[in-house]
Amino acid sequence: MRRGGLRRRIVLAVTLGMSVILLSFGVISYYIVNKSIEDSLNQKLAFGRLVRNKIDNIITDNINRLYDISLSGAVSLDDDNLAPERAALDTAYRYSIFSDGIFLLDSGGNMVLHYPEKIKETHINLLSIEPVSRMVATGRPVVSNLYTAESVAKKVLFMLVPLKDRNGNYAGIAGGEIDPTNPVFTDMLKTIDVRKAFIDLIDSNGMIIASSNPSRAFTHCDHNEFFSNIIASKKERVATCHQCHDIDKKRKSTNIVAVVPFETAPWGITIQEPEEDVFAPSIQLKRTFALLGVIFLGTAVMLAVGISRSVVNPVNELIAGADRIAGGDLSMPVPISGSDELGSLGQSFEVMRVRLAGSLEDIKHHNLELENRVRERTSQIRESRKRIRHLLDKILSTQEEERKRIARELHDVTIQELSAILMRVDMCRIHPEEITPRKIEEIRGIVFDAIVGVRAITQNLRPSVLDDLGLEAAIRRLLDTTLAEKKINYFLNIAGTNDRRFGIDVEIRLYRIIQEAVMNISRHAGAENVILDMTVTKESISVLIEDDGEGFDVDALMHRKINYENDGRGLGLIGMKERASLLNGSLHVRSSPGNGTRITLQAKMMSDDVRA
Repeated sequence: MRRGGLRRRIVLAVTLGMSVILLSFGVISYYIVNKSIEDSLNQKLAFGRLVRNKIDNIITDNINRLYDISLSGAVSLDDDNLAPERAALDTAYRYSIFSDGIFLLDSGGNMVLHYPEKIKETHINLLSIEPVSRMVATGRPVVSNLYTAESVAKKVLFMLVPLKDRNGNYAGIAGGEIDPTNPVFTDMLKTIDVRKAFIDLIDSNGMIIASSNPSRAFTHCDHNEFFSNIIASKKERVATCHQCHDIDKKRKSTNIVAVVPFETAPWGITIQEPEEDVFAPSIQLKRTFALLGVIFLGTAVMLAVGISRSVVNPVNELIAGADRIAGGDLSMPVPISGSDELGSLGQSFEVMRVRLAGSLEDIKHHNLELENRVRERTSQIRESRKRIRHLLDKILSTQEEERKRIARELHDVTIQELSAILMRVDMCRIHPEEITPRKIEEIRGIVFDAIVGVRAITQNLRPSVLDDLGLEAAIRRLLDTTLAEKKINYFLNIAGTNDRRFGIDVEIRLYRIIQEAVMNISRHAGAENVILDMTVTKESISVLIEDDGEGFDVDALMHRKINYENDGRGLGLIGMKERASLLNGSLHVRSSPGNGTRITLQAKMMSDDVRA
C-alpha cells in the first residue's frame, strides 16, 4: 500500500510540476500574444502619427506662406493699385500647395484679388461659404473640411488666415484653395498594400479627402459619427470597424482601425486592416503554444511513470532500513543498491546507522555531564541569592546604624545643648534681676555650638556646598573638616575641571566614594599624610587617594565579606565599588599592614554627565 501510494505521489508530483510549468508557459504566452497585438496596434498608430506629422508640417508651412502676404508690407486694399498685392500672391503661390489659387477678401468677405486670375469678376461676396463666414466671425485661421464649390462642382479645401495691411491693421482674409487630389496628399497615403489595408485622410464630417485606395476618395465613411467624435476630441484611438467593401458585396468584414487626429486641421488619419490579418501572428502563436502544452503534458505522464518504476523499489528498501533504525535496531546494515543518488542515499543511511550506534554512549555521557552542570549552576544561583540577601541585610543594618549615629549625635550634643539653653532661660525668667550681658553671651555661645553641631550632621547627610559650589569645593571642604581638624596633612591636586559641573548623580557618587575613603583614613588609618589627585578629561575621570597609615589585609577583608560576618567591616569598600560601577568605572584597593593604602578609581565620561 505504501509502494502504490508513493507511485501515485510521484506521478502526481511530476504531473503537477509539469502542469505548473505549462500554466506558467500559458500565462507567459498569453502576455506575449497580447504584447504582440498591442505592438501591432501601436505600430499602426505610430505610422498614422508619422503621416499626420508630415501633413501637419505641410499645412503649417502653407499657413505661414499666407501670413507672409501680410508681412510683405504690400497689402493696401484701399487704393486701386493691386500690383503689389498681386506680386505678394505670386510669391506665396509659387512655393505652396494651393493648386487652385490664392485669393484676398476684404473685411466684408468680398473678393478683391485672385491669383492666378481665374475669376474675372471682383467683389464677389463669399460669406455664404462656411469656412469664410467662420473666419470672419472668429478672426482665427481656418483649415476647412472637404467643400464643394458650386460654381464649378468641384471638391476643394480652404486655408484662411487674417490679412493685415502695411500698417498692421486687420484688412480682410488671405486664403488658398487646395485640390484634394493633390499628389502631396495621395503620395503620402500610398505606402500601405491596398489589397490588405488602406489609409484615409478624413475630415471632421466623415468625408474621405484622400485615400491610398483611390476609389474611396470623396466618399462618406463615418458611421454614427465615430470618426467625427475622435477628430473633435483630438485623442488617438484604436477600435474595430465593420466594412462592406468586399468584392462580392455579400460578406461583412471586420477591420482594425487606428485613428490619429490632426493638430492644425479638423482632419484625421485612419488606417484600416482586416482583423484576421492583424491577429494572424497571435493566432499562430496560440496554436503553437497549445501544441507545446499537449506535448509537455504527455512527456510529464511518461516521465512520472518511469520515475516511479526506477525509484519506488530502492526507496522501499531504504524505508525498511530507516524503520529498523527508528525502532532502535542498529545491528542490521542498510541495503545499498546501485551507484546513483539512491545508492548514495543508502550509503548515507549506513554511515548514519554506524554513527548513531557510536553516538548513543556519547549522548549518555553528555547527559550525565549536563545533569552535573545543572546541579552546579543551581547551587551557584542559590549561593548568589544568599549573598544578595545577606548584602541587603548589611545595607539595612548600615542604614539603621547610620540612623543610630545621627540620633546619638543629636541626643548627646544637640539635645544636651538645647537643654542647657532651656535651663538658663528658665533661670533668667525666675531671676530676671540677675540677667547680665555675660549670661546672655554664654547662652548665645551654647546656641552657636548647637547650630554648628546640627550643621555638621546635615553636612554629613548632604553637603550643601556640593550643590552650591560643585565637586571641587565640596572635596576641599571635606578634607578641611575631616583631616585638617585632626592634624593630618593632605595634598590636593584637581586638574581638568575648568569650572565644569557634572550631573547630580555623577557628583554625588564621586563625592561619596572620596568621602568614604577620607573618613576611613580619619578613623582607622592613623596616617600623617594623605595625597588626593583627581584628573578629568573629556572621556574619563581618574582619582588617586593614598595615605601612609597602618594599612590592612585586603584579601582577608574581602574573605570576611564573602563569609557574611555581620560586623560591618568591609561594607564601606563594597559601597565604593558599587558606586564606581554606576559610573561605568572600576575601583581598585592596594594595601597591606604597615604599608599604607592606595585607592584608584577610573570612570568613563558620558555626554550626559556634564551640565552646562
